[in-house]
Amino acid sequence: MRVASRPPAFWLFPVGLVIAVGLSLLPGQWPLYAVLAISTAILGLPHGSLDTAVAKRYLPLHNGARLLGFFAAYLSLGGLVIAFWWQFPNIALGGFLLYSAVHFGDDIAPRIRQPGPVGYGLGIIALPVAFHPDLVAPIFNALGSDQAAVFVATAPWALGLSAVLFTVGLYQSPQRAMSDWRDPLLLIAAAALLHPLAYFIAYWCFLHSPRHLELAARDLGLNNWQDKLRAVAPTTLASYALVIMALPFLIGLPADAIVLRVIFIGLAALTVPHMLLELIAAPQRD
Repeated sequence: MRVASRPPAFWLFPVGLVIAVGLSLLPGQWPLYAVLAISTAILGLPHGSLDTAVAKRYLPLHNGARLLGFFAAYLSLGGLVIAFWWQFPNIALGGFLLYSAVHFGDDIAPRIRQPGPVGYGLGIIALPVAFHPDLVAPIFNALGSDQAAVFVATAPWALGLSAVLFTVGLYQSPQRAMSDWRDPLLLIAAAALLHPLAYFIAYWCFLHSPRHLELAARDLGLNNWQDKLRAVAPTTLASYALVIMALPFLIGLPADAIVLRVIFIGLAALTVPHMLLELIAAPQRD
């Protein structure tokens, strides 16, 4: 077996786990909600912030009008996701969990053959639900679902399927890196020991988002922080604008429900156009 080089966030993820453990030791849940909101806004929400630069590279956006058209389509698609969630929260939540699992599989897809990435992503979603159904069910309810029990009941089956798929993919992939088996073991321990929101902070903000941004920056040839900041600014600001536009629809909800909906429905809204753009760009990268 030839071990692949370490992917980005190799050491950042264990640091995030240590921070998440510290958060879990704080009394009450509001410190956890506050850190969740701040870390998602800074590290997690802009995980597709290079989408404008990616679009300029791989789409025919040769003038300002076409670039504005891209922004309009990007935000409109995100807005449609929010509107759909508002009307059909159970379907929207189920879809979000499924396409997030597919998207999370991209963390290891460059090194691990299918069905390993699908199993990896499915496991990331299923782990906290299977370990802490009593804590996850209220989160699903706060996101508008009235079928939380159904999602919770499927989690152990999804976790078993993910273990089989990931093991098969890992076994048949000679290019695997140390993190491809280390990170799942750390995720299992984190899911068992941490509050699901602390688990999410550790994975999303300290592994998936920074890894995705760094790999996208390398692909675009952005080698210094000045270039990276200029590249991430347009999509980051557009992402914040989409969140702000959704706030009037949340008036009257409990504060914890507002935080959860802004974060998770906001991520759902941004993930759909991000994944579509990646689907278009991926063949041109090969």
